[in-house]
This record gives sequence, C-alpha cells and structure tokens, in this order.
Amino acid sequence: MIKYAALALSLTSISVFASSTIDSMNSVPDVRNESKNGFHGQVGLGVINKSEYLGADDSETIAVPLINVSYNDTFYFRLNRLGAWFYKNNQGFRIGGVITTQGGYDKEDLPKNYQLFDRDNTTLIGINAQYRKGLFSAETGYLVGTGDNTKADKGSEGGKIYAQASYTFLATSQYTLTGTVKVENWDEDLVEYYYGNKDAAMNVTAGIIGTYNINKKWTLIGAVTVTSVGDEIADSPIAVDDSANMLLIGATYSF
Repeated sequence: MIKYAALALSLTSISVFASSTIDSMNSVPDVRNESKNGFHGQVGLGVINKSEYLGADDSETIAVPLINVSYNDTFYFRLNRLGAWFYKNNQGFRIGGVITTQGGYDKEDLPKNYQLFDRDNTTLIGINAQYRKGLFSAETGYLVGTGDNTKADKGSEGGKIYAQASYTFLATSQYTLTGTVKVENWDEDLVEYYYGNKDAAMNVTAGIIGTYNINKKWTLIGAVTVTSVGDEIADSPIAVDDSANMLLIGATYSF
C-alpha cells in the first residue's frame, strides 16, 4: 500500500493564527494517513493563501503548521480535528466522535460601514462515519456548536452536517494526486451567528491535493480548493464574494 502524506492544522495551534484560517484548513482535502500501530504521522510547515473569511473579497497569506498524527489508527489529530474511532470493521467502515472548530472573524476585516461585533471561534462536537475502499474514501458527520448565540465572544450554538468523498486518481511510490468534493449544510443558528441571516445554507467545496516524496521521510504537499458559498451566506451584508479560494504549499516529516 502506498504511503500517503496528509496535512492538518492541530487544535493546539488555533490561537497562534488568524481565526479565519480554520475555515480554509477545514476545506483542505482530507488525505488519509497510513494505518499503523503506535504513534505515527507527519509534522511540517506550510504557507496558505485564503480569503480573510468565507465570503470576503480580500485574501491573506500566512504560515501554518501541518500536523497529521495518529495513535493505533484510533485516535488522531487531522485537519483541525481531534477524533477517535470507537467502531471499525474489516470492510472499511468506521464510526467515531470528533471535536473541531468553526472560525470566526474580527470586525476590522469586515466591509467598511458595516457595524458588527467580532465573532469568536465555535467549538463543534459530534459524530462521524467513514468508509474506505482502495483509493476511494467517503465521510459524513453531524457537528453541534457549544457556544451561545446571544454572546458574540462565546461562539455559536448552531451546527452543521457535512459529507465528503475523495478519490486518488494518480498514485505511485513517489507522488499522489487526490480529488475531493465536500458539502456542508449550516443550520440557521450557525448562519445567523456569523452572517446575520436566519436561514440554513449549503456550501460546496471542490479540491485537489498532491504529494511528492522527496525521500522516505520528507514530503512536499500542495492543495487548492474552491468553495461555492450558499445563497443565505452570500446574501449577507458582510459577504462580498460568493466563492472562496484556498492555496496551500508545504512540506512534512514522517515518523
């Protein structure tokens, strides 16, 4: 089985970077780690160019840590997620629990003359299910916020449902190329907290991630995604663009 390199932003690094980075990292195609016993994975550093927040017309470029670690193919840090699988079978199906975040924004990043308080990151907890077969993988999950919609600095009580499918259409011992599509449906509480409109919204993301093995330990990674923003978000006064792009390049060390 070809060893896949993957990338993620650890939950412990969230406070180091702009909160809007969280959304962009959530959109990065989720390339799986190799199943092994013990503690293993990849750590590294990348540079990401992305919208200041979903719907913004301005972008920014910052450095981000790349972390994708797993313990006994059960506990993991990956793509801004802390998770654990509590059921697995031999057919590639598994069910688990996950903790992640929804990125907020600073009011200074919003369009001029629009009065709105800062919106804090939201901690989301939920369940997810995954299926893997060969070079194909699919995942779905339900996440609910632990915040308080009545307080701008407490995160949202809203939640979302997501589904994602990925397929590695090029794979050799030296490089891989994986395509992915992800659909997220935000409930009305989550949309209202961040964008002011009280209605559910569906965002669709398509992306490609490539890896190139320099040697057995070091891997170059590149990813690009395009997100189509749901109408209920795009119609918000703070949403200037109805799409969002993300570009990431970096390198990781495997252990």
